[in-house]
Amino acid sequence: MERRHFIIGAVAGGIGLFQYAFFTGWMKQLSQTRPRLRVRDYLSLGENAALAAITPVPDFYCVQKGLPEYIKEQAWKLRIDGLVRQPAQFTLAAIRDMPAVERVITLECVENRIGGPLIGNAKWKGVRLADLLASAGVEPRAHYAAFHGNDRFSTGHPLDRVVSPDVILAYEMNGAPLTASHGFPLRLLVPGKFGMKQTKWLTRIELLDKHYVGYWEERGWSDACERAVHARFDAPDEIAHLKGNSFVLAGYALGGRSGVKGVELSLDAGKTWATADLFSNPSTEAWSFWRYAWSPAPGQYEVRVRAISGAGEVQTEGPVRPFPDGATGQEVVKVEVV
Repeated sequence: MERRHFIIGAVAGGIGLFQYAFFTGWMKQLSQTRPRLRVRDYLSLGENAALAAITPVPDFYCVQKGLPEYIKEQAWKLRIDGLVRQPAQFTLAAIRDMPAVERVITLECVENRIGGPLIGNAKWKGVRLADLLASAGVEPRAHYAAFHGNDRFSTGHPLDRVVSPDVILAYEMNGAPLTASHGFPLRLLVPGKFGMKQTKWLTRIELLDKHYVGYWEERGWSDACERAVHARFDAPDEIAHLKGNSFVLAGYALGGRSGVKGVELSLDAGKTWATADLFSNPSTEAWSFWRYAWSPAPGQYEVRVRAISGAGEVQTEGPVRPFPDGATGQEVVKVEVV
């Protein structure tokens, strides 16, 4: 069952008037146009441009299975149990006292359409998940971890994936404590996966010796939820009608754990491809920025963009809808040059 269908079913099933108003507003939010990244505004920043393009918290997309959770810090603890030598509990103050890491990480919703707005880039601060698990003493037979949120959402990950140093539990976003909508007091961040697998309002980590099927996975969404490499135009509506003979096309690219190795453009509906300048590609965890100098003759063009991952995978032509593994396919813009 797809998310929107599930929510409509919940409304039809008799939830209260307040919840109905919330869900109606939330679904409308998903369909609205958010401020779209303009890579051309960052061209002068060079290699660090992608890290400088931070999405303000009010503009950062929010998706969850129900109402946001409003948790009081004094009443909250994170519990680690299951296949551990010593179950452990942590207050937020204790977690903040641990060695912190700061990262710029781009998140994208598995339900984001090709060129859609459900994507954002933020500066996150938190602790390495591996450090917390070490304090509880994970038993050798544990090979899976389940992450439970205060909203009764849960998801699972192979243990070897989440003990990687790049996986963190974040308590700050863009230099301030997480807001309620973004998971206060603590959320999971697993670079390379869609946001669906990154639990907000985290309350419990359970170590297991078997595979764990989470909330959205039970409803048919991807279990692995690994993000496929893809490139997008930054403002396709601005290039649909061009006047002149010299232009700069630009956009972003995003991959999985291997990041982005290259971006290519086709100006003839996919018959031939040219290499774009990947001018800002500082991290596998954040989006990369590309640009392409174009001097076309007047006429009609079908312009396509595709990315190549660090592992050599080429973005497929598509399009494929978001359910169940995330949308794939090239973004296509019809351009008229006069």
